[in-house]
Amino acid sequence: MMFRGIYPLLVVLLISLFGACEKGKTSVDSPAGTDTDSVPPPTTAPPTGKRSFLYGSNMGSYAGWSDGQLAEILIGNPAKGIAGAGVNSLRPAMYDHFVQQWGYDIRLNAFTFYEQLGGKDHTIFLNGPSEAHRDQTKYCNDAQSHTFANLYEPIWLSPDKVNPDNYYANYVYHVVKTYGPYVKYWEVWNEPDYTSNWPATQTWGQSDPNPCELTNFAAPIQSYVRMLRITHEIVTLLDDDGLVCVGGLGYPNFLDAILRNTDNPNDGVISADYPKKGGEWFDCLSYHVYPMYDLGSNRNSDAAAAAVADHKHAFQAVLDKYAYDGTTHPEKAFLVTESNIPRKAVADYVGGDEVQRNFLIKAAVVAQKAGISGLYIYGPAESLPLAQVTEPYQAMGFYQNMTLNPYDATITPGGIAWRTVSSLLGMRQYDPAATAALQLPPTVDGGAFYHAGDKDYIYVLWAKTSGASETATAQYSFPTSLAIKTATQFTWDNKRTTINGTLSLTGSPVFIKP
Repeated sequence: MMFRGIYPLLVVLLISLFGACEKGKTSVDSPAGTDTDSVPPPTTAPPTGKRSFLYGSNMGSYAGWSDGQLAEILIGNPAKGIAGAGVNSLRPAMYDHFVQQWGYDIRLNAFTFYEQLGGKDHTIFLNGPSEAHRDQTKYCNDAQSHTFANLYEPIWLSPDKVNPDNYYANYVYHVVKTYGPYVKYWEVWNEPDYTSNWPATQTWGQSDPNPCELTNFAAPIQSYVRMLRITHEIVTLLDDDGLVCVGGLGYPNFLDAILRNTDNPNDGVISADYPKKGGEWFDCLSYHVYPMYDLGSNRNSDAAAAAVADHKHAFQAVLDKYAYDGTTHPEKAFLVTESNIPRKAVADYVGGDEVQRNFLIKAAVVAQKAGISGLYIYGPAESLPLAQVTEPYQAMGFYQNMTLNPYDATITPGGIAWRTVSSLLGMRQYDPAATAALQLPPTVDGGAFYHAGDKDYIYVLWAKTSGASETATAQYSFPTSLAIKTATQFTWDNKRTTINGTLSLTGSPVFIKP
């Protein structure tokens, strides 16, 4: 998890592979149209063939519940009457210490079940060496490295045979070989740039991070680039469709250090054995953003959603510096693998049911407008009853704090909102041209989303919020050129009304289907 400027000095839930439960089982109806005039697409339809946006969730460890039960309340299971929370992609860990103890195929049945439920394009983060595989070097005072030993052993014994003495390569090879059919994004480490020393991050754009500053990694940046290289070579061999991602970054300056270094342990310089810098060894940039740390006094859902895109733009600026701009070098895909704001205001941070549910819908829209491939929410359930919450992360989740009994869990308003936006937009693509055709005034935000099969649009609209309030109003009428006479309006909780004429918008997004 990431602060803007400094990571939180608190214990948070470790992402793992275990389960949870559900109680609120209200089904979500599919968005049916109304008997209205046929409305042609207002612009040229967006290109087809692009992957749909991932409405993701992190996994977590919840006492008494299996991975499959947790997936059911996230993705849904109609056979059991479980509506789910609208999730279509999951982000579990696959720790080396876990698979060394239980075997590489220990979660294969679980991933098969995720697919049966409708999950797709999952993200796995590669992390956590067993003690036998952990680097014993102390790069930083008395702090032992957290990464793998033998990283600089040869990766391959032959063109298709991995070297078992390179512990990380051997681990990645077997994980990718086992779970490749279910996984799209291979995330190298979780938050390698996690630090409690924010001032140090301001120097990483010019000088390499000191291992002392990297709480989660405690090793040189060249070792991280080495892990990217190993992962990329293995994924290229075994998983034609897979993308290698830097893992949950928080700081653009750490990305700069990756891009200017090779995996050469001798200061990251180019040589015959180390011919490529870090940017050549990953396809996707995964980052974490918790907007509550960015907002100051502007504590509202629009500012929080804007922070998701702002962080992406900051990382893209670094990529542009090294010509990963789609012209000189290929562009990188983007993925947000942790984000949320709390359901309860803690200290001076934004929080509450209304602002959280508004944020989740707006963040999904804003992320797609910014070209982000998916958004994984933290986390499945709140870690404490709301009255006991004293830290923001304790009040994040699609479900309230869960009991020990399957499927005894109550969905939050945020979970309902995520289910609604995923249900209505999950098969649609953002269309920038159609959005421009809406001619939105300065007081209104939103977007147009096209369904290639149905050849129609859903429009998401809201009045922009400001200050520390979710109260906002705006009037909006569709341009006459769109010929929209009547339409169905869906609220955040999927309630429908038939509308015509001028729309009276609030800070809570609505979905309009002509």
